[in-house]
Amino acid sequence: MRAIDPLGGLFGRLHIGVRRRLNPGAFLADSEQRTVYNRLRTVKPRELCRYPIAQTRFVVIDTETTGFQAYAGDEIVSIALIELQGVEPTGRVFTSLVNPGRPIPPASTAIHQLTDADVAEAPSIAELLPDIVRFIGESTVIGHHVSFDLRFLNKTLQPQFLCRIRHPWLDTMLLFLAVSGRLGHYSLEEVAQFCDVAIHDRHTAYGDAVATAAMFKVLVSYLPSGSYPVSRLLKWQTHMGQLR
Repeated sequence: MRAIDPLGGLFGRLHIGVRRRLNPGAFLADSEQRTVYNRLRTVKPRELCRYPIAQTRFVVIDTETTGFQAYAGDEIVSIALIELQGVEPTGRVFTSLVNPGRPIPPASTAIHQLTDADVAEAPSIAELLPDIVRFIGESTVIGHHVSFDLRFLNKTLQPQFLCRIRHPWLDTMLLFLAVSGRLGHYSLEEVAQFCDVAIHDRHTAYGDAVATAAMFKVLVSYLPSGSYPVSRLLKWQTHMGQLR
């Protein structure tokens, strides 16, 4: 009969616990999960912020959802990503309907026009995340109220992939405050009007992402030169975020 070593068992469990804390990605069973984990853990936000705006790869993001409460049961029903080089679209896009795994409330359908039937055959956000993370790649993320979109992605990334999106991000609403000198909370329509940008297919993820990309180009034009680093925009928006 093998002798029982309670201390050995205890140290073994402690060793596993330490390894999990040091490299949780090693404990992901699925190779695709590990790939997502490694992609996001190797992102270097500080380095990305040092690039001049004109030489930076940006990715604009927009989502439509079942509601506004990411951590109270709401889910994504549609997502769009648009690649920019500097302020110009490259033509690369990623769009998809998303099955939220729950009914879409009528009040939400009234906004984005998506029904349960529309998304019934669509992949879940967990299934799409490897492609989404691959598309985002090494970039600075842009969105209008972008923390909303990132919150919905991270709430799935954190428990299922043991990681989160750590990229630098720019919010066109905060950049608008910096440019206009206003304070408060402004909708996509209000900022688009200021920028003289027409919105087509409002409350679709792709339509709103296209408008956000166009707004970003206008807002950046208020800087004297595209040679400024992305960190200049981040400092600009952080200051306005503290004031509002």
